[in-house]
Amino acid sequence: MKNEKLRMLTTFCIVLICIALIVAYITQTNRLTAWNLLSSAGTEREYLPVVLSHTPPTVTAVPTNTPVTTATPLPTSAATTTPTHPPTMTATGLATATSTATPTATAVASATPTSTPPSGNIIIIDHHAVALFEQIPDQYLEAAADLHMLFIDRSVGANIDDGLVCLSFESDEDAPHRCSIYQHVVPEFSVDPAVVSWYRPGGYDRTNWDYITWEVGNDCNRWQDKVRCFLEIIDPIINQYDVVSFQFSYLAVDEGSTIADQPGGYLWDTPDDYDVFDQEAYEAQHPDKVFIYWTTSLSRGIGSGVSDTFNDQMRQYAMAHDKVLFDVAAILSHDPEGQPCYDNRDGVPYNNGNNSENYPDDGVDRLAICQHYTSEVDGGHLGNVSAGKIRVSKAFWVLMARLAGWDGTPAQ
Repeated sequence: MKNEKLRMLTTFCIVLICIALIVAYITQTNRLTAWNLLSSAGTEREYLPVVLSHTPPTVTAVPTNTPVTTATPLPTSAATTTPTHPPTMTATGLATATSTATPTATAVASATPTSTPPSGNIIIIDHHAVALFEQIPDQYLEAAADLHMLFIDRSVGANIDDGLVCLSFESDEDAPHRCSIYQHVVPEFSVDPAVVSWYRPGGYDRTNWDYITWEVGNDCNRWQDKVRCFLEIIDPIINQYDVVSFQFSYLAVDEGSTIADQPGGYLWDTPDDYDVFDQEAYEAQHPDKVFIYWTTSLSRGIGSGVSDTFNDQMRQYAMAHDKVLFDVAAILSHDPEGQPCYDNRDGVPYNNGNNSENYPDDGVDRLAICQHYTSEVDGGHLGNVSAGKIRVSKAFWVLMARLAGWDGTPAQ
């Protein structure tokens, strides 16, 4: 009897010890699991940067001539627009879209663009890209022509539009005379005839590419209003296009403009006015569309501190946020040989036969439109000589071919 009681007591103690060991094991395991989870979460957070929208980041990248990434083809929209630009040809192609990112205010870089290859999904077309025009493969010319594109601008935009019309003819010999004027009223600013020459059977078809000017009477005068008007104009017709854009003219970057201010400029989030943050919000609603960003046009008198600053901000913003950038300012401020051009406050007299200037040298070189591209004393229109509008239009074809999927590899 005593032996049986002793055996039962021993068994009971063994069971209690086993239960205690099991509980201790489970407790320790849970602690280790919890610790591992916390450690993992802590490691994850370590690599998530906190970006303050009003804190300008330091961006050292500068624009390039040949982007190295290939845009991802997406289907074109089913809607069509009314062709207005002869001649025409049938083409098929693919539209592309680029990623959008939450914008941040952008710091200021140097005034002269250089050729540093970018990374990511960036496409930047500047004065170096003009030479690629003759190297675009036919399949991407056709794909680019098939994209439905809209851009909005002032009078220089109309000059660019006319350059695209010129290229729609089979050659410079078949195009109207205004398309191939290489001789300047001041002979030293004449260009090689090759600068305004081209040939392609059937021409470069821009039937699906539309240009419109800012609506008269719609209060689109200030640069802030340009952003608002752009969104108001494209919203009812956005489904007709694969690619949309607008440009700030040189009037928006004259001395005294606030467009480059930080805070308060285009690249700053100003709650009670329009800026790039409003544009980005709209882009996010249309991820299947491509939004091209532009640097400004330039004139002989503007070149300014504001234009230098703002155009560098745009280059940095494109680099930092994987944007498509058409760097018109770089194209217009470099002659056909690639040399930079500066403003007319240089102490050098100039006379175009009708008007003249001889502004004293202010000792500051501001990038400005080259005199090879305009005959105006202070302005920057591209109509009296052809080199400017033809070079910009050729570069625009390179841009559209890139959007259509071309990686920049020359045709064989």
